[in-house]
Order: sequence, then structure tokens, then C-alpha cells
Amino acid sequence: MIPWKPTVVAGLVLILAALAGLGGCAGRRPPPAPRPSADARALLGTAHSQLGTPYRYGGESPETGFDCSGFTRWVYGRHGVSLPRRSRDQKHAGNKVPKRDLKEADLVFFHVDRKGSLHVGIYAGDENFIHSPSSGGRIRKDSLRQRYWDRSFLEGRRILP
Repeated sequence: MIPWKPTVVAGLVLILAALAGLGGCAGRRPPPAPRPSADARALLGTAHSQLGTPYRYGGESPETGFDCSGFTRWVYGRHGVSLPRRSRDQKHAGNKVPKRDLKEADLVFFHVDRKGSLHVGIYAGDENFIHSPSSGGRIRKDSLRQRYWDRSFLEGRRILP
């Protein structure tokens, strides 16, 4: 018969706990988020450079201000990617992406009224996006978790490979 001393029992408990952690999901960490591509990082840098630029209906440049689709078109254009001018046309560019699979630099679209108007921004990671919001506003970063944006979220579109 094996003499069960407290130190032997404590050692066995530690070994069993370590083994249980290896085999079950309690001991696993989620995989790290994929790092954005160099293209996505550069594009987001361009988007961030315009934070604070005023909203202007029909605006397409930092000098005059931006509306939402003018902003996304300008940012992508700086990186050699041509987008249509209107948000409803940009919604057909690239490939559709579920909210849970968004990557940095994806376009994000929202329903903003009952007439079917769309709003567009650029996904910035960590459930945030950069956009030119509305008249009187300035380009800013907002959270997709905010009630308004969460409820009006329509879809994401992947433009960059």
C-alpha cells in the first residue's frame, strides 16, 4: 500500500489540474486577432489623419470637408482603389462580410432612415469605425456597440484582399 502523505496528494492535484487545463476549453485562450495587412494599416493611417475634418454634404476633400461616401472614396483613392461616389453604389463593391468577421479597413454600412438611405464608414478594429457622421459633425471614431450603430448596422464589405 502507498502511504498518502499531504505533499503527494497536493502534487497529484496540481498534475491533474494541469492536465485538465490542457484538454478542456477552460485552459485555452482564444487565438490572437489577425494583424492587419500593410495595406490596411496604411489605409487606416490615412483615415485617422482626417479625424476632425468637418462634414460637408457632397464633400470629397480635406479642404472642403467630406460626406460619408466622399470620405471613404477619398481614403481608398489615396491607396489606388477606386470606389463609386455614392454609398448605395459602394455597398456593391468588394465582398460581403458578416459583422463578426470584419477586418480593419473593411467598409461598414448602416440604414439611417426609412427612405433607404445608407451611411458608410471604415472599420478600424476593436468594434470601432471611422466616418463622417452628419451635417454639423466632424470625422470621428465611433463604436459599433453604441446602440444606434448596433441597431442600424447593415453589412460589411471587404475591399482589400
